[in-house]
Amino acid sequence: MKIAVVGSRGFGRVHLYALNKLKDEGYDLKIYVFSSDKNDADNLAKEFKASGIFTSYDEVLNSDVDIVDLIVSHDAHLDMSIKAMEKKKHVLLEKPIARTVEEANKIIEKAKSSRVKFMVAENYYFDTSIRKAVEMIKELGKIYTIIVRYTTFNQPRTWRKIKTSMGGGSLIDGGIHLVDTLLNLGGSYEKICSSNYKSIVDMEGEDTSFSLIKFKNGANGLLMFSWGMNNSPMVPAFEIYGEKGTIYEDPYTRKVEISGKTRYVRRYGDLIYNNNRIELPDSDSIKDELKGFIDSIIEEKNVPMPPEIALRDLRAVLDIYESNCL
Repeated sequence: MKIAVVGSRGFGRVHLYALNKLKDEGYDLKIYVFSSDKNDADNLAKEFKASGIFTSYDEVLNSDVDIVDLIVSHDAHLDMSIKAMEKKKHVLLEKPIARTVEEANKIIEKAKSSRVKFMVAENYYFDTSIRKAVEMIKELGKIYTIIVRYTTFNQPRTWRKIKTSMGGGSLIDGGIHLVDTLLNLGGSYEKICSSNYKSIVDMEGEDTSFSLIKFKNGANGLLMFSWGMNNSPMVPAFEIYGEKGTIYEDPYTRKVEISGKTRYVRRYGDLIYNNNRIELPDSDSIKDELKGFIDSIIEEKNVPMPPEIALRDLRAVLDIYESNCL
């Protein structure tokens, strides 16, 4: 199977690294890298042992690659996805699915009409810790409170500084990971009240969001995401409080791997369930999402994360922006 990673110089490097791990595990993959700068493309091909390079998107579209793996600016998602689908390429698209619900629906409908596989690359959905928490949450009985948070300092560059390119600010980019986690734990919601604002980060969109969420099951949610906080303490990424106890994530057991630069392999750590540790196996959520998508093509089955989940997450982000009421 041939896969072209478009956006190879940024987060695409993480995808390339994970694809090489899949090759090491026996997957018959031919990897192609893309950069408009030929020297960069050549260097990437050498580093990641690629089978070839592309220096224009038209070359990708007119090639015989089976999968186009898009790691590009949000404003390019709609056009680049649809062009690939028109060429009968399967498409893996980095989150968010799009900037608007209208754009997202167009991509989903095009995938259906073209009869190609389409999935949004939301690696937090594949994290073993959150999956175990979703499995165990019923042990807590009635859920009263769910807290999901992540704060750091991050100064985005180039297109991430521009609100129209992003479709918003930090929440639609990094924060949508946390939105996915919150909705996987809490389910559907009926009301949101938020505060979205810009503090110290040089960008057009918001760098910080606080949201209070009322879930349909009666639980209350708190979402906190920020790129505008220096020297943030290590705290649980999620906490769940119910009538029969508590589950929370242990931030000190998150797994990292160093390959060129430090990156998270398992973004969330072990679980603490009523003061008892639930140890979880090492995993690589990036590799797992890529593996799941490739397997869906090989085995002719549904993708492991339906596009409707990505659309759900986007709707929630846009609802948070709309409900700027705190």
